[in-house]
Amino acid sequence: MKKLLSLVLALTLCLSLASFAQAESSDVYRYDENITLKVSVFDRGVTGNTPADDNAYTDWIQENFGDPRNITIEWVVIPRSEEESKLNILMASGEAADISFTYNEALVTNFVSQGGLVELGDMIDQYGSNLKSFLGETVLSAGIFEGGQYAIPARRIVVATQGMFIREDWLEELGMEMPTTRDEFYQALVAFKEAKPDCIPYAMSSDLRGHSPLMYSFIKNLDDRTLACTPQVTWEGYEDYVLFLNKLYNEGLISPDFALDTSDLLYGDITSGKAGGYTYNYDHPIRVSPGLLASLQAYEPDAKLTPLNCFESVTDPTKYYHESYSPAGLQCFVPIYSQHPEAAVMYMDWLCEYDTIFFLQNGIEGMTYELNEDGIPVVIDVDGEYHFNSMQNIDYTLPLNGQYLDQEDLLIKAQATSYQGYADLYEEMYVVGNTDLILGTNVHFDRVLPANSQYNTALSDYHKEMLTKCTMASPDECATMWESMVEEYMSMGGQAVQDEKLAAWDAMHAEG
Repeated sequence: MKKLLSLVLALTLCLSLASFAQAESSDVYRYDENITLKVSVFDRGVTGNTPADDNAYTDWIQENFGDPRNITIEWVVIPRSEEESKLNILMASGEAADISFTYNEALVTNFVSQGGLVELGDMIDQYGSNLKSFLGETVLSAGIFEGGQYAIPARRIVVATQGMFIREDWLEELGMEMPTTRDEFYQALVAFKEAKPDCIPYAMSSDLRGHSPLMYSFIKNLDDRTLACTPQVTWEGYEDYVLFLNKLYNEGLISPDFALDTSDLLYGDITSGKAGGYTYNYDHPIRVSPGLLASLQAYEPDAKLTPLNCFESVTDPTKYYHESYSPAGLQCFVPIYSQHPEAAVMYMDWLCEYDTIFFLQNGIEGMTYELNEDGIPVVIDVDGEYHFNSMQNIDYTLPLNGQYLDQEDLLIKAQATSYQGYADLYEEMYVVGNTDLILGTNVHFDRVLPANSQYNTALSDYHKEMLTKCTMASPDECATMWESMVEEYMSMGGQAVQDEKLAAWDAMHAEG
């Protein structure tokens, strides 16, 4: 992507800031002439979801934010599975939404380094009082790059990431207990294969990078600086993780065609009762969408998908490390060619108002939620235009990841009640997912990292390819192939990224 900053765009920005007037009868700004504000939204590709850009919630946003300010909201739909590739295309073509977002911080640093984003600090000071109070300094600081506020991060309510799940009812059939060690996990998969020859003992999809509870059990150096700055593929013990995956594959204990499996194929293996377990978000089986456990239990009423907490660390067998998210999640930003960046800040500020959050996350009492005895809204899964396309409608509450109530003591209870019929299981998943948390690679660097921006996408893709090829290699070839591919990884930019991050880490901590 070429440099986006130009005199013309700068003039456009200046003109846009002067093109609105404050409404006389309210405390919101109203534009003299109607403007269009483009806002990104995920399409999660789930059957039964309403159109992401046309439903009761998008209508409500238009009526309650757009109409009073003379703003027309135009939704830019991004397929969830194509988040990064689609964003790169839109940014390069000058067609990205006024409010764009990504979970990949390296993409943000790339756009910053190319002059592609609006610095939002002054506008947040002027129009973002709710933003500042709701997000707080810690979360907002995760959007600072090169001393400027180039992104508005989302506030995470829960920082747990991946979970690994197993069919506990299969274990019960075989007279086995839930695994308490990595070896017992392996023995359970062997038992599944022997007892159910047509099953997939543990289902995996095409990307093997997400099995972090298992992966961290092999890692021998858990120093913060090492995890934050050096590539995962070079971590001491990571090769042992790869060899373990290779062992599972060659013994027929994971999906034979995992390299070709999409999420839909993985989901199909689970809901049809074919899979003995799988890995995804810490709460994934009981999410209303895609509703995997509910679908499985419609087919097998006694089925159980129970969270595993059995991957003891090689450095300390009393620890079962789980990677955590940063307190800041999704990074929202405004492309430099946006004609109305101030409207984008106003919109993000409005999304931080409690009444806005409550409606978008809960809907209408008696229709989409009921209040329980604790005063917590319990969501009702409904079809039609009021159907939630994601948990707590997080695709519309951009400054927030997770269900939010303004009473701290009710937050976790509220999270549990949103899992219709699975509140107790959620609490178990929550406890497991938050066991021995480790930040790992999810560290914010407050400066642009040119090498990371340049090589991140290619290295990420190659990391995935490395795991796929080495997992599918013969046992005799796996280690040699892995070592060769690690050398290639480092030569194609991994070394440059590592050197850059180490220097940035040392500079940040020297300053602190």
